[in-house]
Amino acid sequence: MRAFITTASFLSVLITIVATQTARAQTGGSTSSQDQKSVAGKPSSDEAATDSDSNAQLLPLPFKQSRWFSRVGYLVAAYHSSTAIATNGQPLAGGTAEASNNMSVTFELGYEVTKNISVSVMSGIPVKPHVTGEGAAAPLGILGKVRYGPTIFSGQYHFPKIGKFRPYVGGGAAYAIILKNIDGSVKDLKVHNNWGSVIQGGAEYEVNSKYTFFVDFKEVWLAVNADGVLSDGTGVKARVKLNPSLVTVGIKFRLPFGRSL
Repeated sequence: MRAFITTASFLSVLITIVATQTARAQTGGSTSSQDQKSVAGKPSSDEAATDSDSNAQLLPLPFKQSRWFSRVGYLVAAYHSSTAIATNGQPLAGGTAEASNNMSVTFELGYEVTKNISVSVMSGIPVKPHVTGEGAAAPLGILGKVRYGPTIFSGQYHFPKIGKFRPYVGGGAAYAIILKNIDGSVKDLKVHNNWGSVIQGGAEYEVNSKYTFFVDFKEVWLAVNADGVLSDGTGVKARVKLNPSLVTVGIKFRLPFGRSL
C-alpha cells in the first residue's frame, strides 16, 4: 500500500512538472512565433545594409571637376602702335613707327578659386613683329625686329550660365619678355622688358564636363623702350607703344589633379 501511495505521489509530482513545462513551452513557442513573424516582416540590419549598398552602386556618382584647368588657343594680335623717336636727344618731328601684326599659339594655366572667380597665367609661342618707320622716319624703312614672349597674369569673373554658354570678364597685368633683338636700319638695337595692363572678356561653351570651347578678347596697354644707333653713328631712342588687341579661340580642359569644386 505504501509503495502504491509512494508511486502515486511520484506520478502526481511528475505529471505536475510535465504540465508546467508544457505550458511554458507553449507560451515560449507563441512568443517565438511572434518574434519570428516580426523578424520576417522586417529586414535585418545586414540585409538593409546590403540593399543600401546595392542601391548606392546603381546610382551614378556625381563627377567632381578639378579646380585646375588649361586652355590652348590660336591667337591673332593686332597692334595699335605708335612711336616717339628721338635722335641725338632731340625728338624727330613727324617721325613715328608701326609694329606688324602677328599670330601665335597660346597656352594658359588657371585655377578656379570659387565657382565664379578664377585666376590664370597665359603665355605662348614667342612672336616677332617688325617695326617700320612712318612719316619723317619712313626713309629708315624697317627699324628692327624683336622676338618677345608676352606673359599675362589675370583674374576673371564668370557670370551664371546661359544654356551651355558662360560669359566672363577680367583684368590683370602683362609682361613683355624680350628674347632677341634683330637689327634693321637701327644697329645695336636693344629693346627692354616692360609691364603693361590688360582687360579681357569672353565666353565659354561647355561641350561636356571635361572640355569647353572658348573665345577670348584682350586689350593690352603695353609700351617698350628701345635704343640703338643709325649707320652714320647717330644715337636713336624710341618709346614704342604696342597696345595690341588679342583675339583667341581654343579649347579648355580640366587637369586630372588638385582639389575638386
